Amino acid sequence: MKRTKAIIDCDPGHDDAVAILLAARHFDLLGVTTVGGNAPVWRVTENALRVLELIGRPEVPVARGAAGPILGSLPRAGERVHGATGLDGAELPRGSNRVITRGAVEFLVDTVMANPGTVVIATGPLTNVALAMRVEPRLAKSIARLSIMGGSATWGNVTAAAEFNAWADPEAAHIVFSSGARITMCGLDLTRQAAVGPETVARFRAAGTRTASVVADLLEHYRASAERVYGTPTVPLHDPCAVAALAAPELFELTEAHVAVELRGEETRGMTVVDHRYIGASEELLRAAGAPQPNCRLATKVDAEGLFRLIEEALAACS
Repeated sequence: MKRTKAIIDCDPGHDDAVAILLAARHFDLLGVTTVGGNAPVWRVTENALRVLELIGRPEVPVARGAAGPILGSLPRAGERVHGATGLDGAELPRGSNRVITRGAVEFLVDTVMANPGTVVIATGPLTNVALAMRVEPRLAKSIARLSIMGGSATWGNVTAAAEFNAWADPEAAHIVFSSGARITMCGLDLTRQAAVGPETVARFRAAGTRTASVVADLLEHYRASAERVYGTPTVPLHDPCAVAALAAPELFELTEAHVAVELRGEETRGMTVVDHRYIGASEELLRAAGAPQPNCRLATKVDAEGLFRLIEEALAACS
């Protein structure tokens, strides 16, 4: 069966590594683009090469992207959980491939425009995607579906209001959510439903492959770091949700909603403001109320057990 073409834009990151694994398993992966986030962009780019080597896909092109947000500099928040490398906790093989000469923005534009039906999965700050939309105004409508791990319909993780990816570059998030792209949003309220503890990590290890062993080591480090920082014994697998929302949509409950990004609030900058008042309302009611039309498909529930089975299958397939 012909597989959907995909690009994953990410900042690996332990959960990004699992997202790359799932994307390579379920899509025709055209490339990986990187953005500064969980670690500096040079580190996450090296991490992407190493993850692709680990899962046996070193031929997938990797394009280096933005080092920091559209305004200001990259905030440092990922080290507490992801460590200095962004992928602390296991020794990954050195990538046998190299970063391509084209940058992430050029790669995104060229690849999407040349491959109709391509989906983009964004699991880091949205800087590359926003800049690509500025370079090529047709890009937003040319992406078949843009699945985002970012934002929250409830509370944040970096601040009381904001999730890390949206908070790291609110201007980029605003551009993307205002673009008219076909967006699926997997926010913190969704990804927190897919939390892994020691038992789930042991399940992944039991897949029995070398990749499974390395991924289990990574996730145990990730889980233990989160427990040390936040005091909880489990850690959400945020980024794989954005892949699974397209690869296995039957695992999710989704609803149409309008999402705005707060750019100026002293306490709320980077907050994704979900308009809960009109979720499920008809177009006629929205027009009569002067309410904004939905601009994304909001994931509200995930079958965590189904997601974990997808990951187990992908790990077992990496012989």
